[in-house]
Amino acid sequence: MVSFIKADAIKCTQPNKVRMKGFIGKRFEANRLNRLRLQEEYFLLWPFQEHCPIGYGYHQPHPDITLGDWHGEFLGTWVSAASLTAWNTSDEELCKKIDILVRNWLATQKEDGYLGTYDEKDRWKSWDVWVQAHDLIGLLTYYHYTGREDILKAAIRVADRVLKDFGPGKRPLHKTGPHRGMASSAILEPLIWLYWETGDKRYLEFGRWLVDEDWEQPDGPRLISSLLSGLGVAGTPCPKGVEMLIDFAGLLELYRATGEERYLKTVLVAWEDIVRNHLYITGSASTGEYFTPDFVLRNDGVFRIGETCVTMGWIYLNLSLGKLTGEARFFDMVEQSLYNHLLGAQSPDGRGWAYYVGLRDSKRYRWHTDPECCPSRGTRMLALMPLYVFGVDNEGIVVNFYEKSEATLTLNSGVEVKIEQETSYPFDGEVLLKFALKEPSYFTVRLRLPGWCEKYEVRLNDEPIETLVDARGYIVVDRVWCNGDTLRMNMDMPVRVVIDKFGNNLRVAFMRGPLVFAADSSYLPERCLLDDIVVLLDPIEPAKNIRVLKENMDTVHLVVPVIFVEPNKSRDAWRGERYCVLTRRNGEKKITKYIELVPFFEAGNKDPICYLGGVSRHIEPVINITYQVWLPYIWA
Repeated sequence: MVSFIKADAIKCTQPNKVRMKGFIGKRFEANRLNRLRLQEEYFLLWPFQEHCPIGYGYHQPHPDITLGDWHGEFLGTWVSAASLTAWNTSDEELCKKIDILVRNWLATQKEDGYLGTYDEKDRWKSWDVWVQAHDLIGLLTYYHYTGREDILKAAIRVADRVLKDFGPGKRPLHKTGPHRGMASSAILEPLIWLYWETGDKRYLEFGRWLVDEDWEQPDGPRLISSLLSGLGVAGTPCPKGVEMLIDFAGLLELYRATGEERYLKTVLVAWEDIVRNHLYITGSASTGEYFTPDFVLRNDGVFRIGETCVTMGWIYLNLSLGKLTGEARFFDMVEQSLYNHLLGAQSPDGRGWAYYVGLRDSKRYRWHTDPECCPSRGTRMLALMPLYVFGVDNEGIVVNFYEKSEATLTLNSGVEVKIEQETSYPFDGEVLLKFALKEPSYFTVRLRLPGWCEKYEVRLNDEPIETLVDARGYIVVDRVWCNGDTLRMNMDMPVRVVIDKFGNNLRVAFMRGPLVFAADSSYLPERCLLDDIVVLLDPIEPAKNIRVLKENMDTVHLVVPVIFVEPNKSRDAWRGERYCVLTRRNGEKKITKYIELVPFFEAGNKDPICYLGGVSRHIEPVINITYQVWLPYIWA
């Protein structure tokens, strides 16, 4: 394998060396049992076996389950997610399912290496290269899991078929696929992975050509020049969310291979712009799947905001930046997105996913969305999480996420350390780490200090100790560690009342730890609407009268004082009409009560309409509003 020119500051944990047992772990298990295991093979295979026509429309032979000719991406994404999950859990049933599916998949590979969903006459049109990129993602993950050389050879054949037609002196890639070639450019990251595996510099040179020449053509995406000139992500020629984020991940991989600082700078400039101008408080972005130029972060689901693909792409990019730089701020972004918007898009049983998730919306969890991109990417994102809970750097152990878990880590010195993490995070701020090692050893333990945390205490073997926070944002504890040592961190988790400088005038949101809270219609008094609520805040200490209600270890609610106008009375029978007749006006009668706010991931989940079977269009209309994050307030 080829070594990085720019090595990662943090080395990830192998999937089989860590177990998640807390809140994320439960969602991971639901993902394994109720999504990955139950996936229909024919749904993934038929585009490769029977091929898709070009364009957007109902396609045979399964007109009920697919729209669009990008359907081929789902198989590679599923194989990647399933391989990581089987590797982590030793799930034999899932492993057999992967083996059979991959065998049938590779049976469709052509003699020239092409592994796609288009007839020869349609080769390289539309989403074809995008499909090849996801082929490589799936095959290379499966190769790392199994070590099978025939899988690596199949991946090389896929890549070489692309390089036969595209590259310096050949066809331009940006003229293939939608979004000025940004979709086709998704192949950058897995091609650099192949460079790491094989040392074949053709893949590296293709990557350089793609971003330095092909991207910068007048009709190309021009990502580097646009961003470095200060235009921001919305000012690029095509501000399409997930494709851009995936391309940034590829650009980071190219930076690792070349050390070209422009590549890293481009991604960091984009990152700053997204955080400052485009990121929802729940950690997602996008309106109608794009970064919008007006910086208005619309709340209503009718605007198709918070696409799950964009949420996944943002988390994925931050995981890459975090391990590259070792900086806690990137893992802070992961935490914000993961606990709120990503898990808010996954049904609690792990079976369904929502395509869009607004901040004033209803959840629409579906087994199949049309297209299937959001469920498949959400599934893969959860499968990746075990790799990042712990890490190893040049000095010792790095704890990136607080999750009940256990891991076996091999330090750069060769010392093996078993670490167990006990915590109810994100519902509680207490974390206990237990260390097991054969003999005393000197190394450093770094604990990510979340950006929201202002007060904390660290205890070593139940004795308080003084600690420092390094420039990367981690609490540093370095010493000679012995078998049985414990490290306990207590983070204060006060309720935070948040205002929005750019919108949501005279409204507030509520946070505690990494969690964002929402008002849920299921917890309101009878005949009270979400729009009737006005939060009462103490003018000196806004969070003073807000209580934390811990129902169980899987959630936490806030009890908030509110006033609302007594609901107007209308006729009980709507008679199928759009409008009803008001029968009595209540004037200005106001009632003071307390209501419960629920975590965003839980918001709207009691509405039975959330869980419809069958196949639903991604543009399924919003027919009712069951929750909202930003609430009007007055001073008590």
